[in-house]
Amino acid sequence: MAPRRYTGWRLLFFILLQFCLSQEETTEESYAPPHLPDCTQCCRGDFGQRGYHGPPGPPGPIGLPGNYGNNGNNGVPGRDGPKGENGEKGEMGPRGERGVQGLKGEKGSHGIPSELQIAFMASLATHFTNENSGIIFSSVETNIGNFFDVMTGRFHAPVTGAYFFTFSMMKHEDVDQVNVYLMHNGNTVITMYSYEAKGKHDTAGNSAVLKLVKDDEVWVRMGTGALHGDHQRFCTFSGFLLFEN
Repeated sequence: MAPRRYTGWRLLFFILLQFCLSQEETTEESYAPPHLPDCTQCCRGDFGQRGYHGPPGPPGPIGLPGNYGNNGNNGVPGRDGPKGENGEKGEMGPRGERGVQGLKGEKGSHGIPSELQIAFMASLATHFTNENSGIIFSSVETNIGNFFDVMTGRFHAPVTGAYFFTFSMMKHEDVDQVNVYLMHNGNTVITMYSYEAKGKHDTAGNSAVLKLVKDDEVWVRMGTGALHGDHQRFCTFSGFLLFEN
């Protein structure tokens, strides 16, 4: 009984399946899309709202160079630059014309009278070895006014005033020390001292400004030792008047 019912249901299923398939084929063949009117000419709608700006696009390729522009306006004057180095000395220009003669100057002061032109210089050309005695110089190079006595080696002041004296001596190589004094009327004013081992020379000197009265005497005196003298004049004695008073 059961197998017969199963066979009947199975037969009914196949009949319904065939019916459904035949209906789908008929529907597909007879279906056609409806005909719509052409609205591209007369049925436009209203314009919509403007959209937002989109993001910038990528840079385009470099364009061709443009035409040259017009010349710009003159700029503001610049500041002065640093001073340049001195240029080379140019050639001497032509001699100019003689200028106008100037005004006559004021009368000058009186010149020094001949009796106030006083100066001397004496030197040793030979050795001097007389100790404790005035030095006699063998040569006198300058004796303006003739107030230096060549025979005694002494200077005599012709006028009262201020005088300058200086002397320089070289020690003889046979002695080790020398003392020389500048004398004023028998009084020692300044001293020169030189020391060096025997067999060697040494030079020393001294100077002074003295206020002398007319007829005062000034000279240099040897103390101990010996002085070197030759044609090179290493030993000298000089003096001159600074001013009268």
